[in-house]
Amino acid sequence: MENSIRVRQEVGLIFIVTEDLKQRLLDEYKAAQEDIQRQIDQFDFRARHALAELQRADLNRAMAARQQIDTEKRRLEAIKHELTDRAAEVEKLTIGSEYPRGTVEGLVDVAIGDSLFEKLAGAQVIVKDGIVIDIRRQELSPEDVILPTQQILRQGE
Repeated sequence: MENSIRVRQEVGLIFIVTEDLKQRLLDEYKAAQEDIQRQIDQFDFRARHALAELQRADLNRAMAARQQIDTEKRRLEAIKHELTDRAAEVEKLTIGSEYPRGTVEGLVDVAIGDSLFEKLAGAQVIVKDGIVIDIRRQELSPEDVILPTQQILRQGE
């Protein structure tokens, strides 16, 4: 019988805001905005040609296609708007503040006698200018930990 097991866990990435980080983020969002605008332009071009042909062939199908095209265009415009909002948020970031930048998957060893809540609380890696400057363990109480329902066994199972 094993005395420990290794489990996967999400590790938060927290970046310390620097001028370089702000510029990199703004460049990322600008490139993404340009990419989504290209997609919108290409989509419009293809949609106009497809609709013109459909209108000649079948007006009912053209109307249905128009609704689908409008829905897709609204979706792409919403993505573009979200990117614009995120860029505006980056502009407002204060140098030296912390900026959550997603998660990576990590591993944690859980052994007999460990506090499950401490082990599963998660970790955060703090990064400044590409260098890890701190690793934090989050503090959780038993009430904060929600076990996946499919892994909770009922009595007698």
